[in-house]
Amino acid sequence: MINTKPIHLLIRFSDNLFKVGDVIYMHNEVINRQGAVWFGKLGTPIAQRHIDKINFQCKDGIPSFLFLVKGNRRKSTFFKAGVLFLSLDFPSEEQQLIPQYYFNKKITSQIKFWAKLSDISPLEPGELKMQKVAGSVLEINETLFRSSSGHFIVQERIIRS
Repeated sequence: MINTKPIHLLIRFSDNLFKVGDVIYMHNEVINRQGAVWFGKLGTPIAQRHIDKINFQCKDGIPSFLFLVKGNRRKSTFFKAGVLFLSLDFPSEEQQLIPQYYFNKKITSQIKFWAKLSDISPLEPGELKMQKVAGSVLEINETLFRSSSGHFIVQERIIRS
């Protein structure tokens, strides 16, 4: 059976890891100047099949999102970003779309996954409840609390009436 339901990504991040300050603000500064930004993820990269599916969704005009989670397991802050393109490769042709702290902290070579984003905004209350981690029966907050994974594939929940 082929899954035609759109998928999205959820990635944990920290403002404290490299002591760079407000990561969302710095990415939004690039969006405001350039119209898009590359967001880099350290650690385990996203599986190529998920990257391909989301890139196909973007190409077909299907809204695709990156949910960003900042904070610890008990208290988190959530953001939603529109995805333009995903890649495992360093976007060398678009370095002007990468916040300067990646270069100042010399972390570009440690980034295993890149997401080109059109916008980043705080997640509306209740919007996260419309998503579920693929393959999990738990609420998304419970999944985040119980797992130490740095990223998840998420899908819209099917609401039964």
